[in-house]
Amino acid sequence: MSRNDTIYTLQQDIEIPKIVTDKVNKTFEQIRKDADMKNDKMVTYQKPERKCRKRYMVIALAATLAVGTATAYAAYTGWSKGLKEELRISEDQQNHMEENGMAAFSDATVTDAGVTVTAQQSITDNYYTYLSFKIDGYSVEQGVQPDFETISVTVDGQDDFSWGGSFYNGMISDENGMAVHADGSELETEEDGSIIENYVMDDGSLEYHMILKSHEKGFFTGKQLHVELENLGTVAKAQYFPDIEGSWILDMTLGGADTAKYIETNEKLGDTETIVTGVELSPVSMRVTYDFPKTEPRMEEFEDENGEIQTVAWPAQPPFAFGIRLKDGTVMKYISAGSESTGYTSEEGQEYVVSFPLDRVIDPDQVETVLFSEYDEENGKQLTYEVPLKAN
Repeated sequence: MSRNDTIYTLQQDIEIPKIVTDKVNKTFEQIRKDADMKNDKMVTYQKPERKCRKRYMVIALAATLAVGTATAYAAYTGWSKGLKEELRISEDQQNHMEENGMAAFSDATVTDAGVTVTAQQSITDNYYTYLSFKIDGYSVEQGVQPDFETISVTVDGQDDFSWGGSFYNGMISDENGMAVHADGSELETEEDGSIIENYVMDDGSLEYHMILKSHEKGFFTGKQLHVELENLGTVAKAQYFPDIEGSWILDMTLGGADTAKYIETNEKLGDTETIVTGVELSPVSMRVTYDFPKTEPRMEEFEDENGEIQTVAWPAQPPFAFGIRLKDGTVMKYISAGSESTGYTSEEGQEYVVSFPLDRVIDPDQVETVLFSEYDEENGKQLTYEVPLKAN
């Protein structure tokens, strides 16, 4: 099986036991302590994966962006404001992605029930495509989260891929993974300490951002994207409240380019038995391969909300790539935009793959080192490893 034809497990929507979420929260709490963070609002980017079904879950701080047709239309449409903010895209990076074909633009627009939805643009690499839609004619109060009731997405008539999405709320993460407003202003909070999100753009419009992922290299490049959006409303406490009945159906052609840089490595991570064998970096995603032999999962019992004893399996996972160091010394932490794909490339369980989109645009040629992290439960501390990327 070739490296580009790996078959690994994509994350699915599952009911997660409370013990699992408790352990995740404990891990993030430890990361905060080790980083000496002052803000107690940790940004976690885990987004649910969805396929053509009703959506009632509150989604926090999305990954991002775009859809498109011809790049020649770029001069007339321009880049979406939310896309530029959320991926921190400079003007040079915009120009570069237009030139190499990663960015594509669309004039597809549909009006129904007084609401106009426009497909703005896409950014597509080997495994991911970021989509951005602009919504005019619908607004919500500050702190209220809008959402579509039903969304259906196909690529060339297929739905054999995963996706997630949410309305852009004007927030990004800082260097410590903490929530901040993209414009630099301070966050506002409710009396209970929860962050007040603002979904309305300066011109009164909203932006809906999606990210699609596939394990098949080049799956999205140049393909026809078909999106069906139905009904608008708001979401609170994981419940959808209907407001407007409407249907917005858009078709567009994605761009795409293989701009990734692949570096073979043979770096052992600290005292672990894990070896990083390769890192693939594109301007908007990272894909890491490990030599990580499969072991039996650790079983742990817990008491559920009904007082019954349940058992959860904790499969072993390698240290996760959470950041990069550039050649100029700049360190970028917590760069995953969520939607991670993890798993083995074969039933035998030797090669392990972790793939995820980035929450910002980078220059792969300027990356010198990849940072890895894992939580040492026995000693109660976070361990960090560095893997230098040396050109062959």
